[in-house]
Amino acid sequence: MLRSLSKREQPESRVVFVDSLDANAAFKYKGNSICTGKYNLFTFLPKALYEQFRRVANIYFLSVAIISLFPAISPIEPYTIWTPLILVVGLSMAKEAVEDYKRHKQDKEQNTTLTERFNGTSMTQCEWREVRSGDLVRVVRDQAFPCDLVLLASNLDDRVCYVETKNLDGETNLKLKRGVEGMGKVVDGGNAILAAMSSNKACHVECEHANNSLYTFTGNLDATREVYDGSPFEGDVKKISLQPVNVLLRGSSLRNTEYVIGIAIYTGHDTKVMMNSSAAPSKRSTVERGMDQIVLAMLALLVIICTVTAVVCGLWIKDESLDHWYMNTVVADMVFDPSDSTTVGLVAFLTSYVLYGYLIPISLYVSLEFVKVCQAMIFLNNDKRMYHAETDTPMRARTSNLNEELGMVNTVLSDKTGTLTCNSMEFFKCSVAGVSYGEGVTEIERNIAQRQGRILSAPSSAKAIEPGFNFKDKRIDNGAWMGLPNDGDIREFFRCLAVCHTVIPEGEPNPDTISYQAESPDEAAFVVAAKRFGFFFKTRNTSGVDVEEPSGKGGGVRDAHYDVLNILEFNSTRKRMSAIVRTPEGKITLFCKGADSIIYDRLAYGNQKYTEPTQAHMDDYAASGLRTLCLAKRDIPEAEYAKWNEGYVEAAQAMEKRDEKIEACAEAIERDLYLLGATAIEDKLQDGVPRCIAQLMKAGMAVWVLTGDKQDTAINIGQACSLIRQDMEMHVVNMDELVRQEADREITRAKFDALARESVRRQIAEGTNKIEALKFAQSGKEMSLVIDGRSLSFALEKEIAPMLLDLGCACTSVVCCRVSPLQKALVTGLVKDSGRTTLAIGDGANDVGMIQAAHIGVGISGQEGMQAVMASDFAFAQFRYLERLLLVHGRYNYKRIAKMVTYFFYKNLAFGLSLFYFNLTSQGSGQIIYNDWLMSAFNVLMTSFPVLALGCLDQDVNQRSCLKFPRLYKQSQNNECFSTIVKLGWAANGVYVSVINFVFVFYLIHGGEADSSAGHVFGLWEVGTQLYTGIVITVNLQMAQMINYWTWIHHACIWSSIAIWYACNIILSTTDPYWSTYSYTIFHTSVGPTSKYWAGIPLLVAAGLLPDLMYRGLRRALYPEYHHLVQEHEAKHRGRGESKGVSAPGAETGDLESGGGGDDGASPPRRERDDRLARGGVVGVGVGVGVTASPVKPGTLTGATPDPSSAHHTPREETTSLKDYLDQVARGAEEDPDDEGFAWRPRPTRETGSRPPSQFSSRPSSRPPSGGVN
Repeated sequence: MLRSLSKREQPESRVVFVDSLDANAAFKYKGNSICTGKYNLFTFLPKALYEQFRRVANIYFLSVAIISLFPAISPIEPYTIWTPLILVVGLSMAKEAVEDYKRHKQDKEQNTTLTERFNGTSMTQCEWREVRSGDLVRVVRDQAFPCDLVLLASNLDDRVCYVETKNLDGETNLKLKRGVEGMGKVVDGGNAILAAMSSNKACHVECEHANNSLYTFTGNLDATREVYDGSPFEGDVKKISLQPVNVLLRGSSLRNTEYVIGIAIYTGHDTKVMMNSSAAPSKRSTVERGMDQIVLAMLALLVIICTVTAVVCGLWIKDESLDHWYMNTVVADMVFDPSDSTTVGLVAFLTSYVLYGYLIPISLYVSLEFVKVCQAMIFLNNDKRMYHAETDTPMRARTSNLNEELGMVNTVLSDKTGTLTCNSMEFFKCSVAGVSYGEGVTEIERNIAQRQGRILSAPSSAKAIEPGFNFKDKRIDNGAWMGLPNDGDIREFFRCLAVCHTVIPEGEPNPDTISYQAESPDEAAFVVAAKRFGFFFKTRNTSGVDVEEPSGKGGGVRDAHYDVLNILEFNSTRKRMSAIVRTPEGKITLFCKGADSIIYDRLAYGNQKYTEPTQAHMDDYAASGLRTLCLAKRDIPEAEYAKWNEGYVEAAQAMEKRDEKIEACAEAIERDLYLLGATAIEDKLQDGVPRCIAQLMKAGMAVWVLTGDKQDTAINIGQACSLIRQDMEMHVVNMDELVRQEADREITRAKFDALARESVRRQIAEGTNKIEALKFAQSGKEMSLVIDGRSLSFALEKEIAPMLLDLGCACTSVVCCRVSPLQKALVTGLVKDSGRTTLAIGDGANDVGMIQAAHIGVGISGQEGMQAVMASDFAFAQFRYLERLLLVHGRYNYKRIAKMVTYFFYKNLAFGLSLFYFNLTSQGSGQIIYNDWLMSAFNVLMTSFPVLALGCLDQDVNQRSCLKFPRLYKQSQNNECFSTIVKLGWAANGVYVSVINFVFVFYLIHGGEADSSAGHVFGLWEVGTQLYTGIVITVNLQMAQMINYWTWIHHACIWSSIAIWYACNIILSTTDPYWSTYSYTIFHTSVGPTSKYWAGIPLLVAAGLLPDLMYRGLRRALYPEYHHLVQEHEAKHRGRGESKGVSAPGAETGDLESGGGGDDGASPPRRERDDRLARGGVVGVGVGVGVTASPVKPGTLTGATPDPSSAHHTPREETTSLKDYLDQVARGAEEDPDDEGFAWRPRPTRETGSRPPSQFSSRPSSRPPSGGVN
């Protein structure tokens, strides 16, 4: 046995001996068993309790429960404190246990899955958890890989295999993995070769230590002569370089290959997929953080009133208790010892600390968790309006913690490709040998022209000829290119398309039936284009690729084999890919494709024919919204290649800084290129993107698009999707001239950096000045900012970043082009740190950093895998669903949670302070006025159900109005329902209800006279019953005043809560006194038969609710908020009989059958009336109490702003009454054909002239929720 190595003795790299248990044991590599659970049988109790008591409120309740165990101090029986605490904590722990059990169950399924490993003589079955580092493992078709393996060989002739990584990164296209060079014997030689390999310690893998990088791997395999069958070598051991293409990762599966054999290198929690399974960043909503502040404030209030009580008790015991001889305090113990007032005060403080604990709602966290789960699982996940039928993708809320944060978004940061666009690439145009080819008009060109009022006669690009190919041009179609003057360069262009890629062909090698598995849609489009032009990529093997291509001008074809010597892969830093091949003519040629800025920097100086026309064509393509890529080539002399390849092999085998060394080799060979031309790929906008962005911007959200496209492409796509409008001022920050000077070597790199930094600073300052000028002119004009990646790298520096942030936040929209994934995350973090609530949305792995950096991350399940979805908080299939997610669900959830939290503290203040008042009346003695059980039941039974119904179901306006009037979103965006003023208002209301109930009960209803005709006077417990009744009914009916959307569930919850109160009284009144304590016989024999008790209830309730009701009515009448106006708009339609029935509870899931807010359920007359109202909006409103609202400027409801420069803009427009204005807009208006049916341009009327255009949806309004005001 080898001794274990200490940490200091561990090698710099990981060494894994093949199938040698003793040799590998010294390194203490982790086993292959995994555990993703948080707990086990021994750690569950301590860990789960720790999680629960990290909450301040739970710590408080625990301290109260502990103090209640001391009868001398606690005025309450311990079980009435411990029971609800155990119930609440127990429910939360049970939820944790169930979730963790599911994780352990999944772990067990994986750990006990069967695979095969070599035992020294043959392959035998074993469980995954038995696999060790160094084992030789065989995986058969359609099985998953048990650990990270180095692929030695497969059963296929070229020793490759096909792998599906869907469970790893979500991508469904197959990946090609290659066996290690020269290791075919492990398949051909059978068990003898495997035995020879496992018995010789010279056979080992040296690689990097375990890490979480899925797409990189550095290592070497040392193989002896008896197992290596490659080219001859000197010495006893052959060192073979290992690349990422040689590694099979746990989490992926074998496809289209019978079996593979590999060496286990990383096992268990050392595997790359497990090292990527770290918990997502913890995100908490603004309301939740505000709730913590309220809890702390309530604790501070608790300490204050406990201190007041302690002082009152101590002073009274010391100064006055002796005068009350009947209390006999002279012989009292320390609790009421007149000679030790300090101890008396301390005991009184602790007693009050227990007694006033009802100020803190013990059920708040559980109720909040329940409501959030219902919002996420029932309403969000089942919303049919966010279900994408084409891909069978429903909306998925991956967390419920941020439901209400969806209603507070200030800035949306979006990727472009695959997020705003379909990421379904189509080869549309190309520039070859200085000539542009391709006909048709892109969707983006057509959208821009339509918005500018121009009509394009060119054919649309709507229907593709073949998936990935939408190109038409008779000049080069069907082999016509062979008759052109530059046919040689054109041939090389098509060769580059057919050879320079990593695509895997599938199926029969027939142009009509073959399919291509590509790492990106662009690559697939290039290969399909090459096929359509006559260069049919048929097969790929270990030596190269086979292409069927034209043999010459005679029209014949030939099978050409290209030996692929090296592949220099694409990444976001290189922005290019190269393939070095030996052509059928025997030449060594490098084909390269990449971004124009990268390729142009590497062109041979003075030997270019097509640089200027190609650049002009690419600019035109970018202006049409097309994605461009340059293609170039270089013929390499044999001697130069041989020398370069030696260095490349050495770099590929390096264990340190391998990537840097390979990149240096790539730089050395990718030079002196000859430009062949450029491609133009169309990526069409997703359906509904322009409308969605317009709605978000009307709702007050700034939209930032972060894309890797060229500036012109980004601007034109921004214009096509309503991000950049014609009426906007556009400010562009770039440094094109400096980049040109650096490229032409007119300035040094150091001088470029200095000049660029100053240029960016100056341009940002100019943009800020423009904003100030627009504000000063009061023109109402908005500004958009466009900044490129090079400029952004300087703008994100510490000194300039605040300037960029100020400018970006002042703009309505921002477009950052040519940005890297890191820059996306940095920009998101910059905006987030400014205090603005950010939402990042993307679809690819390059968007993960941005998604995790934002307050809210949204993943699009598109063409680039599921990594963005797996890192997100919410996920769906189409960008347009973001409109509904934010404007409907986000707004509803915010208002519900805000109301819920404030109401919780309102009712607890009303109840808890009544205990304080009575305790002061009893000189701080700790005497209670309510039954112990009833006090504990206040939060759990008497008031919990109505607030749950409100948190799940309330709607102040219907869903159609949320979308029709996006300005409604600003109320939640500005946190108006959870502001300091609102919280103080609810606190004041709670104090008022407690005071009015206490004063009325003690000094008015039961002020000293007899309480019944028999002369009976209520005692302590009867008066307490009256006081409890008044508070319970008041706070429950206060909930009724808050509800905007009544359903049978609300009625059941409110009235049943009141009924539960009476049921508890009856039960306790007739239960054995041991359990019922002070409530025995109180209700059914004393309180219930007394008419004064019943007569006092309406007085208490009316006095408690009247101020709030008056405030709501006066505010609605004199200072209506925006949603009040919309409610009146809905009520007007309801009053005309234009809506049938109230929206059913299924409405929020978008179910038209159940009365949901659909678009198509309105009759034509109703649709017309709604459309007309949407054009001009409601001007003023009247409320049900007969008070007419103050006049509101036309366009207020719709959010339109009259143009002061308009000749028709008169003061009269701003004082039009509701009736007159509605009459005017009812006279007619016309739809604006240029705005996709949701923006409108009213006709001029004789009374008011020309109305400003509305910015709102033409979709009709559904019936609003009934009842109440907000």
